Amino acid sequence: MASLVEQLDKASSNFGMEISAEKTKIMTNSKESSKKEIKVNGQILESVTKFKYLGSIISDEGSKPEILSRSAQTTAALTKLKPIWNNKNIASSSKI
Repeated sequence: MASLVEQLDKASSNFGMEISAEKTKIMTNSKESSKKEIKVNGQILESVTKFKYLGSIISDEGSKPEILSRSAQTTAALTKLKPIWNNKNIASSSKI
């Protein structure tokens, strides 16, 4: 993995781009954690167990954190709608 990151760093520098070590994180899907430090521009990349990408939680635990997160978001949204559903001054056809 370290060699792939080095190759990506070299290829990006050929096009005048630079990898930001502060923003770049590493996550592996192996059961054994990597002990080797991977560096970009002399800075060590942080190893993480989960991160959020385009609103979805990517985790080494699988899909459980994503399911729990979406369930919590749904509960919060329905809780906000409860006063509207209980309001008798609003017609049922408007609620639906």
